[in-house]
Amino acid sequence: MKDITNHCPTLSEQVATNDLSVETTLENEKRKIIEKKLVRKIDLRLIPWLSVLYLLLSLDRNNIGNARLGSLEADLHLVGNDYYTALTIFFAGYVIFHIPSNIMVKRIPPSRWMAGTMVLWGICSLCQAFTQNAAGLIACRFFLGCFEVGVGPSTPLFLSFWYQREELATRVAIYFGSSTVAGAFAGAIAYGVLGHLDGAHNMAGWRWLFIVEAVPTIVLGFLSFIVLPNMPETAGRWLSVEEKQVAIQRTRQSGNTDAKSFDKKQFVAALMDYKVWLAVVIYVGLNIALASFAIFLPTIIRDMGFSSLDAQLLSIPPYVVACCLIVSWNSDRTLQRGYHIMAVCALGVLGYIFLLASTDTGVRYTGAILVACGIYPIIPLTLSWVSNNQLGHTKRGVAIAMTSMIAQCFSMLGTQIYKAEDGPRYLKGHCVCLVFLCLAGCSAALLRFLLARENTQRNKQVGETNNDMTGIDIDGVYDRHPQFRYTL
Repeated sequence: MKDITNHCPTLSEQVATNDLSVETTLENEKRKIIEKKLVRKIDLRLIPWLSVLYLLLSLDRNNIGNARLGSLEADLHLVGNDYYTALTIFFAGYVIFHIPSNIMVKRIPPSRWMAGTMVLWGICSLCQAFTQNAAGLIACRFFLGCFEVGVGPSTPLFLSFWYQREELATRVAIYFGSSTVAGAFAGAIAYGVLGHLDGAHNMAGWRWLFIVEAVPTIVLGFLSFIVLPNMPETAGRWLSVEEKQVAIQRTRQSGNTDAKSFDKKQFVAALMDYKVWLAVVIYVGLNIALASFAIFLPTIIRDMGFSSLDAQLLSIPPYVVACCLIVSWNSDRTLQRGYHIMAVCALGVLGYIFLLASTDTGVRYTGAILVACGIYPIIPLTLSWVSNNQLGHTKRGVAIAMTSMIAQCFSMLGTQIYKAEDGPRYLKGHCVCLVFLCLAGCSAALLRFLLARENTQRNKQVGETNNDMTGIDIDGVYDRHPQFRYTL
């Protein structure tokens, strides 16, 4: 009886335990309310502005394809492969500065780095309007690539400092989805500029196109010094004290640190990580299709029998954006990346089959839309997948940069596969893109299988976890820590 009494909690102990439980519940409820408000604030502060920046980036990168339908080649006396060299050299600059740019985002306040590079690429884009020969155009395109890398691939890394794993893909999709909006805008802007400004002030329409699209980039670049925040640890007055505390807690839970130094061990770990290399293969398959599709779509549509101006308007319908957002939202909701990548790859492959198998204009145009719906969602899904499955600020930054950088090398191939002599069907280019999309889908299936097997082994080893990495020392092991579970 005495032993039983000793093991029974007293009334006061029961009351204290209940009070503690109630207090913990209230604290959790309060945190959820603060967190919900915080995420809404972050969304309003970051996503619209960054999406507009990427829209302008996409316009400035791809408007050379719209300018080609004007008198660009004739006015600059482009011969042979001059035009294709101008396309390819952009990616050379883009590749060279990939990893340095992602490292600088952590070491230099993003508001300075991203805004500064935006102003510089806007100036390079503007200079294209005043080139007089192939050499000038090629030089502008090279430096355009060097500076655009400061925003394009750096933004997913920047967003990973503010959002948790289950929130990231949708936000990255909205960001990259603006490039599909840019595709629609590019056609409409080119239609208006080439149709109404050609010859104004003795300047060709394609020159006005570069001017009209470069000036907003420069203006918004300067405004970004003010609008863009930096890290949660240094957030300004737009967050309350409680919201800032929760923001810092969230970034700790995701395995982020406020360290700004370059970690050589993490750099080597990223280079040796099979997950990164499989993601590279996925992104390579995507980028060959994406680079060619984004630049040559107006030409492909024109050669279906439409006029040059009508081809501008038909480039990318708005519902491609909806497809990108829906797929990414569902991927966040289910925390499944691999299955979604496989599904959209299949959709893109179907689109290329339509383009290859039919001579009917309606079927081929439908195929082009299916291709767009297939390839654009892969961008946010893949980069979010890479970010989700890396721990350590240097390792994550290098992994994202490697994925994008190596894939951009193959984008150079994408700029070379749609030759004028292959028109109007462009069977060779369509076949190449189809094969690489199949490769991307198969690589996603393999990566998902390997990650699922690793998660199962860790569950057997230490049991299931909630993936909260707060206070856990990951030095030397990073995402190989047994408490960490991979996003599938």
